[in-house]
Amino acid sequence: MAATKKISLNAQAFDTIKRDIIACRLKPGATITEVWLTEHYGYGKAAVRHALARLTQQGLAINQGRLGYSVAPITLKGIRESYQARRLIEPELCRLAAGRVDDDILKMLYDCSRATYDRRNIAEMIDYSYANHRFHTLIAQAAGNQRLARLVEELSEDHMRIAYVSMVYGQKDGHWSEEHLQIVEALETDRAEEAAQFMSEHLSRGEKAIMHAVLELPDLLETAIG
Repeated sequence: MAATKKISLNAQAFDTIKRDIIACRLKPGATITEVWLTEHYGYGKAAVRHALARLTQQGLAINQGRLGYSVAPITLKGIRESYQARRLIEPELCRLAAGRVDDDILKMLYDCSRATYDRRNIAEMIDYSYANHRFHTLIAQAAGNQRLARLVEELSEDHMRIAYVSMVYGQKDGHWSEEHLQIVEALETDRAEEAAQFMSEHLSRGEKAIMHAVLELPDLLETAIG
C-alpha cells in the first residue's frame, strides 16, 4: 500500500508541476529549487525530486547543480530545429502507419482530433495540448519503428508548452482539429502519400502559427527568447 501511495504522489507532483510549466505559470528561464517547489505545492521532497528528474529528462527543466533547476527557456532556434526534425520524420511515419492502424488506435486518434478548447479556459487548453501530443505519438507508435517513435514523443513533449503559448496568443479555437481529421482519414483508408502530405502541411502551418505567436509574446517571455 505504501509503495502504491508513493508512486501516486510522484505522479501527482510530476503532472502538477508539468502543467504549470506548460501554462507558463512557471516562467521559461525561471530558477526553481526543491525547497521552493516543496513549499509551493505541498508535496514531499522525494516526490518533487522525482518530478524534477522526469522534467529534466523531457527537456522541460535544466539541472543547474548547486543552484537548483531552471525552467527550460523557449527559444526561436529550438522551435526551428524541433520542427525541422519533425518535418523530416513524421510524414515518413505516416507513410509507414497507413493501413496499419488498428481499430483501437483509430478510435483514440479520432478522439484526439475532436478535442476542442475555449481560450477562456486554461485547463481546456492544457488538455488540448495533451491531446495534440497524444495524436502525434500514436501515429509514430503505429508506424512500428520504436526508435523513431521515442524521438517523436520527445519532440512532441517539448512542443506541449509551445502549443499552449500559441493557443493563448495566436491561434483560433480548434486550430488543429480539421487537419488532424484529414490525416486520420488518410491513414484509415491506406492513402499513405496523402497522409504524409497532410502531415507535412500540418507541421508547416503549425510552425508558422507558433513562430508568429512567440514573436508577439508579452514581457513574460521576452527574456527567454533568443
